[in-house]
Amino acid sequence: MPALAVKDAIEELFPGQYQIDVIDFAKEAGATWDDKAIKNFWDWALARPELTTNLNKLLDSLNYLTRSNTVMKLIYKQFVRKGIRYILNYKPDIVFSTHFFCSTVALFARERYNLDYKIFSFMTDPVRGHNLWVNPRIDSLIVATKEAKEFIVKQGQPRNLAKVMPFPLNKKFFQKVTKSREEILAQLGLDPARKTLLATSGGQGIGDTSGYLKNLYQSQFPFNIIAICGKNKDLFDELTSLKERTNTKVPMAVLGFVDNMHELLEASDLAIAKGGASTTLEVLVKRVPTIFTHSAALHEKGNIDFCVDNKMGWYAKNKKEFDSIIEDVLKTDILECYKANIEANDYVKTLPEAAHNLARFIAEELDSPRKRRRRTRKSYLRAIVLGRRIQLYRLISRTKNKRYQFRRKK
Repeated sequence: MPALAVKDAIEELFPGQYQIDVIDFAKEAGATWDDKAIKNFWDWALARPELTTNLNKLLDSLNYLTRSNTVMKLIYKQFVRKGIRYILNYKPDIVFSTHFFCSTVALFARERYNLDYKIFSFMTDPVRGHNLWVNPRIDSLIVATKEAKEFIVKQGQPRNLAKVMPFPLNKKFFQKVTKSREEILAQLGLDPARKTLLATSGGQGIGDTSGYLKNLYQSQFPFNIIAICGKNKDLFDELTSLKERTNTKVPMAVLGFVDNMHELLEASDLAIAKGGASTTLEVLVKRVPTIFTHSAALHEKGNIDFCVDNKMGWYAKNKKEFDSIIEDVLKTDILECYKANIEANDYVKTLPEAAHNLARFIAEELDSPRKRRRRTRKSYLRAIVLGRRIQLYRLISRTKNKRYQFRRKK
């Protein structure tokens, strides 16, 4: 989503001047096995936040061993091989990457064939990243906040190769919605006279949000409910069945994957969500205070902390805390106070121009030559040692495989 936002901004500011392709890199390059492995691992991690948080801590503690440049060489060789071939055929002038593995493959292609494009990696964790993002050999790692920069520099990213630029969101979140609140709710079969709660666990629809949602629905919660299930068909079927068999006066709309989140948030007064980057910033842009029920990993917890520390949202660690927050929402004016805090927040005020600023930055970098950096003696020796190890492994593998090859006689 950040890449698409930047693409739209470039096309708006510089119409017809650039060819811009936003790709699902591993899939587009034909690395089907690695593409599936990476995406399946993320789905697995979403369902196990506590385990993933501990894995985050381990990644950060191992430093050089768990940076993406090392991990890619050891684990995702198909993506490296096919991704390099894709880059060589495409011949880009600049690479703007929103995933650390994609940045690494672009880097390997540039170094192997002595190509001259620039590589900018945008860290999609706005407040706290993790060690896989660290890459001193690309042109710059762009982060969304000062807090993210300090974290990533502490992990080993050179300070001069870490640049702060606010998080880009799709322009539709800043444009005036043409439909009225009443029209949006009426199309969903909801009651315009009630306040509205929106519940989401991100695009995959995996997490703890649904449990809280079902309790609210069955307890005669006096709001409309918009339940967004994303790609989670099982959750969609479960909530649809709950709606059909439960005797309640609570109006609820059950939706799958949506592309009109800007409209749904425009009609909402409160949200329940996972602490994903895009979701967190989208609710803030639309001035919707949010109860965060969980995060997929430690890097998403930073988004929740940002909202809680600035009194723009809450973090419910368990049902008792969740119920207490709901009671405050129903019995006090805390919802209006939190909306006012969002409107006054300095960082939220920077978001409308974020995509345009990144677009201008990329256009300027396209017009200037790449500065080649000399490697330090320490990094050069490390690269030699690592390279030798990998070459030796490939040689052993190649020799081993030949022992089992059968050739037809001519």
